[in-house]
Amino acid sequence: MTVSKIVEMIGAKSGELSFWGVLILLLSIGVEITPIKWNPWSTFLSWIGSRLNSHLNAKLVEIEGKVDKLGDDLDKHISESAAKEIKDTRRDILEFCNSCMNGRRHTKEQFEFVIKQCDDYESYIRTHEIKNGVVDAAMTEIRRLNLKCIQENSYLKEGKDYENDT
Repeated sequence: MTVSKIVEMIGAKSGELSFWGVLILLLSIGVEITPIKWNPWSTFLSWIGSRLNSHLNAKLVEIEGKVDKLGDDLDKHISESAAKEIKDTRRDILEFCNSCMNGRRHTKEQFEFVIKQCDDYESYIRTHEIKNGVVDAAMTEIRRLNLKCIQENSYLKEGKDYENDT
């Protein structure tokens, strides 16, 4: 069928639309022709939708910006918190080693707790590839003293005063 026959069928030459012309017009509203990837109705309705929702789109962009900033702030807080925690662990290990070197006795539970901290600290150091010098020596000394307490059964007993129990 040629284009001129289609034009005759819809009655476009005579200036009035025939039944077929009205039918084609109505079908063009809801049917997209498969080989043609463009439908003027879909495009028009999409344009109207974007105009009607422009204020919502602006709010959405604003909210996304705030969420991104909160995410960045949270990441910063997490890294600062982790850095503080590892510094506190390092300080606790060094203080425990210092008290041991000054002759203060400790319970088995205290040694176990600090050795667990040492293990966690070493794991963190390995994971983050951080150099560690002074704390290595302190951890080695703590482990040596713990082994000595195990061999001699010389842990501070629960409830004993370490200064009076020599």
